[in-house]
Amino acid sequence: KKGGLAAKKPLSAALSKFLGHAEMARTEIVKALWAYIRKHDLQNPDNRKEILLDDAMRGVFGCERFTMFTMNKYVSAHIHPFTKVDLEHNSSRSPSSSSSSRTPSRQAKKRARTKSSSSTTPKRSTSSAEKVVAKRRKKVGTQPPYRLSEALQAVVGAEILPRPQVVSQLWNYIKRHDLQQASDKRQIRCDDLLRKVMGGKATVTMFNMNQYITPHLIEKLDKKEYQNHNNQEDGDDE
Repeated sequence: KKGGLAAKKPLSAALSKFLGHAEMARTEIVKALWAYIRKHDLQNPDNRKEILLDDAMRGVFGCERFTMFTMNKYVSAHIHPFTKVDLEHNSSRSPSSSSSSRTPSRQAKKRARTKSSSSTTPKRSTSSAEKVVAKRRKKVGTQPPYRLSEALQAVVGAEILPRPQVVSQLWNYIKRHDLQQASDKRQIRCDDLLRKVMGGKATVTMFNMNQYITPHLIEKLDKKEYQNHNNQEDGDDE
């Protein structure tokens, strides 16, 4: 018999109707919710950790948005024993709160020690050369880089980028060319270059824009190749 997160438990009427099952394990619920979120492109393009609920999900969870970290707390309210979670005050009566009164004094002592040690330790000056090197050094993120299509390169101005940087550069392009609808900033008017990326659409929204990006990420590359590509660009600049 399965237990823990793999144990099947009764769902609330709202969640049962949404997922089509009367009983599910928490792991199955989370997996099904993420499949729905990705299918309907509900992640905030500016912050992929945030979920923008559509009408169907709002009907279940009763909120406009939540994060991938707080989603499980909303799910808990719809799994037996249906414990409601107050996200603002759910820790106000927790055991840790009893020790909170001691926290300021500990923090005060820590600050005092830090201040004392900093006053006796000479500060290391940073040379202008070190500042230039630090400024020019480009960090390789956790996301894999991709070789981009020619259409996407024309918009973002780079041949190789990780997906988050692609999205960031697209928004830079949109704002630089004032392509957001004045009456509704969520609507994007595609110019000639952007239309080639967005499947020929004259307009897209900030919510469905990401689905058009994927076909233009034509080859996943090793992070080292991305780093070497950046270093080569730095050498060309010099």
